[in-house]
Amino acid sequence: MAEKSQRTVVQRPKTHAEINEFRRIGLMEGTITSMAEFGVAGTTLKTICDAAGASRGLTGHYFASKEALVAEAFKHLFDSLTDQVAKETAKIDPRSKSAQLRAIPAVLFSDKVFTKRNRGAFLSFWHEVRFNPLVKKANRELYTDYAKRVESYFAAAAEEAGATIDARNAALGLIALMDGLWLGLSIHDKVLSQKQATELCQRFIDDFLPR
Repeated sequence: MAEKSQRTVVQRPKTHAEINEFRRIGLMEGTITSMAEFGVAGTTLKTICDAAGASRGLTGHYFASKEALVAEAFKHLFDSLTDQVAKETAKIDPRSKSAQLRAIPAVLFSDKVFTKRNRGAFLSFWHEVRFNPLVKKANRELYTDYAKRVESYFAAAAEEAGATIDARNAALGLIALMDGLWLGLSIHDKVLSQKQATELCQRFIDDFLPR
């Protein structure tokens, strides 16, 4: 007997607020896809709307300008990855704060997060930090919050071990290392592997924490 085909049922938004949010997210996702594929120079309202499957008129309804849309898309991508990291670290035994901390680079450089689309998009967004004031402002705010979260992980891991460390500097150092390795792997992935990048970051964490 022939197998029945299975279709994925997509829950469409129903209320006005849900429709607006659905369209906003679609445009931001389209921007991320376009930035990843075409870069800053090649990304236009047309490429964004083509990727989003939306009409060009929608962008003006939901965003004040293309620059504003790019900034919101950057925040959307950053928040999405942050949520993924938080979700995965939450699966780690809460009694081991150091294990939760070591999971951060493991998730960041995992195949689920370190995708071709995410790599390409971040390269383009980081380039925009220099020229788009809205992206620059968003990056500053996101980086500040990010540093505070990683600092809290280091502080909790040190407290668990009964030690005192400079959690702030530890967080800044780890973020700089992770960002640098992400950038390096995005540009020339033959120099080192995702596994090596993860291990380098975890070694940095271990060196900061008491053994």
